[in-house]
Amino acid sequence: MSPKNPISSDLERITERYLKNIGLTGPVFLAAEAHVRTLMQTFATGLAALAKIDWVAAKRRLDELPTKSKEAMVLASSKGWFFGWHESLPELMALIEKFAVIEKTAVDELMGQYYRINLQPFTDELVQKYPHRASVINAAVNAHCTFAPGGYFLSIPVFIAQADGVLTEITGVKSAMMKAPNGRSELQASKVLRDKLGTDQKSLDLIYPILMLHEMDFMKSASGREKSARLSGENFTALNRHQVLHGESWNYGTEINSLKAFSFLAFIGLHLPSILELSEFKLCP
Repeated sequence: MSPKNPISSDLERITERYLKNIGLTGPVFLAAEAHVRTLMQTFATGLAALAKIDWVAAKRRLDELPTKSKEAMVLASSKGWFFGWHESLPELMALIEKFAVIEKTAVDELMGQYYRINLQPFTDELVQKYPHRASVINAAVNAHCTFAPGGYFLSIPVFIAQADGVLTEITGVKSAMMKAPNGRSELQASKVLRDKLGTDQKSLDLIYPILMLHEMDFMKSASGREKSARLSGENFTALNRHQVLHGESWNYGTEINSLKAFSFLAFIGLHLPSILELSEFKLCP
């Protein structure tokens, strides 16, 4: 016979005392006893499960999360993808751990599936957070879902433009995607965010893709695109904001590019505010 769980034994004694103290009798007592014992047993099972957790390992995983998250964000953004910390911790950790073991060539497949699953939940969060932008965001998502493949040509410019607008709102600059007037190549929004977060390195790491946006294919200038094509020996085919919004590209309308553009909007609209709020909370006395 297996030894009795000490947690269960303690809870049984608590249950008996509780039922006696409230003074129930007869059938009511029996019904209450069965219900309370069921609740207590469920609680005991939960406590027993908690007792088996390796809390040292769990803490180590949480401590490593910001660093691993930055590494995953760098890999994702190298292929034009963005992801944030606005969803549940288990889902976030599962995604980051997948990034630790995949090849660069598999990023599109991983992130494409991730955003197919989360397109509607993230859309719901965005329209709730930015009700004044709800109509245009919903229209773009509807174009993506309903009029594919042609709808991708409509959804991508809207996702990009709305991300631009939200980032401008958040940072309070004249134009978030314009270069900062400081002689460097960083964007206005990047400079404001870097200055705002100051020495909060963990928060800076968590918005790293925005700080380095000016170096990514997504924001490459005409000369940068030419240089990239020359070095690689292949045509520049990455999703590029300027080419899309200024009509220089006519073959950008793919599902993957639409999901990439949506990932940028979700990153700006949901992830960035959460990191800024967290940083402000840490600074509170």
